[in-house]
Amino acid sequence: MMRKFNIETREPEFYESQDLRYIKISADDTSFTRLIRQGDSEPDDYLCVPPAQMAFWLIDNWWRLRWEPPSGAFRPEWRLAHDLSSIGGGYIWPRVALWGEEHRMGITSHPDHADSLRFLTGGLFYVAAPAVEDSIDQFINSLLEDPISDRQALRVAYEALLQERDDEDIGTWRKLEAKLGFDVDEAPEALMKCLAALIEQYGEEDIEEAALAHQGGDSATVLQEEIKAARTSNIRMEVPKAVREIQIGPHRALMPPWQLAEEAAATLRERLSIPPGPILNKPLSEIFAINVQTFSTKRGRSPLKYGLRLRDGDGEANVVALEKKRSDARRFELCRMLGDVIWSDNDALGPVSAAKSVRQKFQRAFAQSFLCPFADLEEYIENDQPTEDDIHAAAHHFCVSELMVQSLLVNKGVMARREVEEQIDAA
Repeated sequence: MMRKFNIETREPEFYESQDLRYIKISADDTSFTRLIRQGDSEPDDYLCVPPAQMAFWLIDNWWRLRWEPPSGAFRPEWRLAHDLSSIGGGYIWPRVALWGEEHRMGITSHPDHADSLRFLTGGLFYVAAPAVEDSIDQFINSLLEDPISDRQALRVAYEALLQERDDEDIGTWRKLEAKLGFDVDEAPEALMKCLAALIEQYGEEDIEEAALAHQGGDSATVLQEEIKAARTSNIRMEVPKAVREIQIGPHRALMPPWQLAEEAAATLRERLSIPPGPILNKPLSEIFAINVQTFSTKRGRSPLKYGLRLRDGDGEANVVALEKKRSDARRFELCRMLGDVIWSDNDALGPVSAAKSVRQKFQRAFAQSFLCPFADLEEYIENDQPTEDDIHAAAHHFCVSELMVQSLLVNKGVMARREVEEQIDAA
């Protein structure tokens, strides 16, 4: 994870407009504004644009930038609040998207050729969130000392944002709005009040995670249906003592979720005396103290939007609502719930969803490593260029999906990665 983030400005040598400045956006030694202008042979790190446009955009989208991870293959409405290219205003901005994942912020940069400019930087990066916050504040404050025409309006907008950030109650409201996928004051009041009541019952972090699990105006209704499904479920998952003893809290801000998950999974396998190789249905059901038939493939379409773990009254078990129908997917989903117990220290409520929050990433990486440790997979395949047959055989051997095997091989660099969203999900 990168430590530094900077937004630098300098004045042009010759003013075409009093509001134009050269801007360089960078993290550590990586420049996201690195470009080649038409007719030039050498690259430049500075883009000539009105910085006030970017400052207003950062203020308007602050809460979503800080707290909303990627959603739905970079949906157009998500990009409007996260991608610098949406600033527009008659100027060319780089295809650089920013988003928040609790203690860190993600950045994707895409090489792009647009008219007179060609942006050069590509890749996925993570920066410590406080570094991004501080740099944005410094950038805006520098403009408030700069004789630009929009300075007074910028001051008013920025001071209003600072007041919200300093107010704990408003900050909690704005954070939840952002995680629901709404701009400031766009979330329906009835929805926010309903979720506020659920926060009183289940806690802020868990309800925010549920908001990410299913964004939008029906988020609370979906969550209430999920809770009802869990309470009426006949699946009661015991939490082994070895799980409750694994502590990851002190390391969350220092290590990526996949690394924390791999270590937690390896530790749990060791403490449960699980030998190398696959965990078949019978021993896996004994770990959870559930009926082995739970892993059987179920017919029909699931009415649920995501899976849910709900802590039972005594705290030693959870009732669970499973979204998945296939046997291998149900095994994976239950192991994700086990990982969520570790991540949240067995919080009252644990959504298991497709969201790209650090909590969901930990769950997925934990289940992957618990059911199919990479060292065991590597030994089984014995091929540094796995074929489709290799992947199929390994999936059957470890009782997991072929997609999971392929994902693990990609994450470990054995196979090539093709999609940016795969990188984000694994990081």
